[in-house]
Amino acid sequence: MKIGIITECFDPTLNGVTVSIHSFEEVLEKKHEIFILAPQTHGYQETQNNVFRYPAITWFGPNDYPIAFPIFAPQVTRKVRELGLDIIHAQHSLGMLGAMGMRLAHDLDIPIVHTYHTLLVEYVHWKIGAPIGRWYVRTRSTNYCNRCDQIITPSNAMREIILGYGVKTPIETIPTGIDLSEFQNPFSRDELFQKWQIPRDKKLLLYLSRVAKEKNIDFLLDSIKELNQKRQDFHLILVGGGKELADYQKKVVQMGLDKVITFTDKQEKKLANRFFGAVDIFVFPSITETQGIVISEAMAAGIPAVAINKMGPSDIIKNNVDGFLCDLNLAEFTAKIESLLDDDSLRIKMGTTARENAKEFSKESCANKMEALYERTIANYRNRS
Repeated sequence: MKIGIITECFDPTLNGVTVSIHSFEEVLEKKHEIFILAPQTHGYQETQNNVFRYPAITWFGPNDYPIAFPIFAPQVTRKVRELGLDIIHAQHSLGMLGAMGMRLAHDLDIPIVHTYHTLLVEYVHWKIGAPIGRWYVRTRSTNYCNRCDQIITPSNAMREIILGYGVKTPIETIPTGIDLSEFQNPFSRDELFQKWQIPRDKKLLLYLSRVAKEKNIDFLLDSIKELNQKRQDFHLILVGGGKELADYQKKVVQMGLDKVITFTDKQEKKLANRFFGAVDIFVFPSITETQGIVISEAMAAGIPAVAINKMGPSDIIKNNVDGFLCDLNLAEFTAKIESLLDDDSLRIKMGTTARENAKEFSKESCANKMEALYERTIANYRNRS
């Protein structure tokens, strides 16, 4: 197969979508041809020869999320038309590249599939900030889905939500796979101290994701404040960047938690992976994750997670077996962290089980499901034609 991946964000931007694209690409490219259409990023030197870049600007958003304008590069689209694609896989529904992908599939008479990665309405506050914005995002993304031949969601929870929106196109759940071998080389405690002055003698908690309001960071900080009032045997590492990072750094100082929390800012993927096995507990307060790839990654490193029982984490963590799922309740979330801080044998047992259960989310297993879905979608499309 010749597969065209269209995405509104790609390298050097590090987020769940970029991770997902690479995860599937690394397996599928062994048998198929993969081509990626993405925005240009100022100052970034392309490292892959199968990527087609479109002119982009950052006037309306963060610098690491450029907005592409394919209308200004018809020569790129002409090259893509000549590739002989069998299927297009759009990673986004709202941007101009997603719209171009829909037109391209129609013109080439090939099917288009779309992964609904993100609970988009939960991210409107930093773009539009009004009820009409939520309505617009929901309506437009639903209309896009209903023009596709197949929809993919990274979790069953996400599938149920977009069914509620009115999506009629067939939906299949395929999570993003992870490379289990990438979590076997953790930082040592000495390295953590030398690089970030993280205490050697504390039990370590880890949050690894974007530092942003929609990730429910305020809830996590409140939990850490409660813990800190009762004990001083732990330290939280916050790995991630974002435009609100400085605001949260100030808030931590205001809360008197600057000796308890270390911010590392955004780290490249290979370095970020080394944090998982270096800590004792992964903490994840987000209630908007369509999958929560980082939880699978923590499990692959043998680290139990404490997460909110909403959306993607509900599909990954087996509650009380390889981690804890909590209601959106501060006391419960804090208590589950404490239980793992207090009971080394429980923490080790859960971590061992988590590592074994993470095999279900290997990139090979997930890519095989995606390959079968592509083949089935192409066959169905040709039969209808």
